[in-house]
Amino acid sequence: MMIFARISEYAIIASVFLLLIPRQTESALSSTEGEDEIAIAMAGGSHRAAAACFGVLRGLSQKKIPDPINLENEISAMDLVAYNSAISGGAIPAMIYAYARVPTEELLETNRTIDPSKITKEELSRMPKNSMGYVISQKPDALWRAILISVKMFLNPLNIFKYHSVWTVGVHEKLLKPLNIPKNKYFTSSKKELDKILEENPKLKESDFLIPREDVKTGTMVLITMHGSRADFNAYNKNFQTILYHALKEYNEQKNSGKRPNMTDIILSIRDKLGSNLPMPYVITPDIVENKYCGDVLVGKKIIQSPEKNVRPFEWGSKKGRFGRKARFSVETLTGMATNFLGMRPILAAQFVTQIRKITLSDGSEVSQRFADGGTSDIMGILPLVARGTKNIISVYAFNQNLPKCFFNSTYADIYKVANVTSLDDPDFELQFQEWSKHISPSLTMMFGLINATGSIWPYPLIMNHVFYDPNSDRLKELMIKFNSLFKAGEPLIATLHDLEVIDNPFWGIKGGNTINLTLMYFNMPKKFSERIPEDAVPPAEGKSKIDGDGRFTNEELRAVPELRVDGVNQLLYTNAEVNMMGYLGSWMINHSWDGLYGEDGEILFEGFGKIFGKK
Repeated sequence: MMIFARISEYAIIASVFLLLIPRQTESALSSTEGEDEIAIAMAGGSHRAAAACFGVLRGLSQKKIPDPINLENEISAMDLVAYNSAISGGAIPAMIYAYARVPTEELLETNRTIDPSKITKEELSRMPKNSMGYVISQKPDALWRAILISVKMFLNPLNIFKYHSVWTVGVHEKLLKPLNIPKNKYFTSSKKELDKILEENPKLKESDFLIPREDVKTGTMVLITMHGSRADFNAYNKNFQTILYHALKEYNEQKNSGKRPNMTDIILSIRDKLGSNLPMPYVITPDIVENKYCGDVLVGKKIIQSPEKNVRPFEWGSKKGRFGRKARFSVETLTGMATNFLGMRPILAAQFVTQIRKITLSDGSEVSQRFADGGTSDIMGILPLVARGTKNIISVYAFNQNLPKCFFNSTYADIYKVANVTSLDDPDFELQFQEWSKHISPSLTMMFGLINATGSIWPYPLIMNHVFYDPNSDRLKELMIKFNSLFKAGEPLIATLHDLEVIDNPFWGIKGGNTINLTLMYFNMPKKFSERIPEDAVPPAEGKSKIDGDGRFTNEELRAVPELRVDGVNQLLYTNAEVNMMGYLGSWMINHSWDGLYGEDGEILFEGFGKIFGKK
């Protein structure tokens, strides 16, 4: 009976999983590449985030600009992007962009129109199998293969040592295999770097590795989080919850006394006092596995001294698994870790589906650690770039939530209805800013030192992320004014906060003193986009106009764009039309705003991507 009960438990865990599946060197990574470095921060948000980033990648690839080295030649704007810094759902397009065995033009469908008036119903339904959009939209054949393989693994007791790879199996079947990304291959940044690795490691072969396609100039930078040790029954996460409880209590006490608290200082003080744990962020690029967290961490019964020694990805973790089985740190392993949001939760199922790596520490000893979705540490993807010293960061953000005020399907129009001021002189400005901040995701505001979570516990791990000096929320108020004015004008919500001052953050290994330019792309449905799409392409709901007063389609299938469903299995069921519309919207946002955006009063509020990419 105990055996059957155990198998039933595994089957239940499998069912939960199935419903929720969704160029640099070490020294270079730790320093800036110069004042002009540009990078994209691909925020999390499951397949919705992947669809948004798909469109932005297409838009930047479509835009041709003068080659700064040879002005007589043209290159794509994407060629000047140093890194895709990706979290959770954003890691899907980042990894696929670099390692898909498909030409970039086909992968991103760069021949698609950037003119909304030329979109047709036929083009909305068309989805080539070589497209990144193909694996994001509903594909029952790949999905069912992933389900069947996962069920087989869970129901076979002989696979007990493979349970931690079940998420990786599903990710490869659904997202990577259709684009010809092979399994169990190490990855690195270039042929030059691979030649160096092979020279230093004669036992390895060129066929053991994947490198980006020849025309890919952008490196991947993926965030994952360490959540404890193998089978620790969530002791690590429970210790972390203790820190959060005391930190929030101390924060509120300081705030009520009239002081603007610094949450980073509070957390580090409590950590040192209690000797408890914090989930550690690991930043993975093709050339380095880096953990800059400073402090001792108790994992299981072993104290880990951080930061750990940085290594290259093919060197990280055990070379072999149980019974001699190869356990390479591969493209599918990293993509699986980065998207495994079930594994980040403090529940029993997380013990079975979280990926395991046996890590060699700086003292030569080993410890098996559990790794999962980087969303425990960050949702935006901005912080790894701040730690790097990148000057110009473009944040692609399609995932706003702040319960109970703002839900996954809430639109910016919903926020604008309760907080629509566009001037500091408005007598209701402060009250409306307080209301606005209660709707905007804490994953953004906490970087500015504003803890605005109103009811949900999930953002609280992000309270360690204060990196921008903004003691009076002046920069967030600037952002609210720009977004509101752009929304009123029917424009996309794109704005740059120039010269944000960076402060110390030991949790991320960030040293303050420099400034960055942060461009935020908040995915909404601008009227200037939706009103230009022909009615034949997006037939309105019966008795209604093509778009409503907020600019959203009344069409039943496309009404949710861009706030596509992210609840449960629905995030796996996007139609071709939904994903294609996200692609059209993202590429249009890049092209339409290239030379700048103006608010409802005619004032320029975004100088344009052309300026970021060197337009004089």
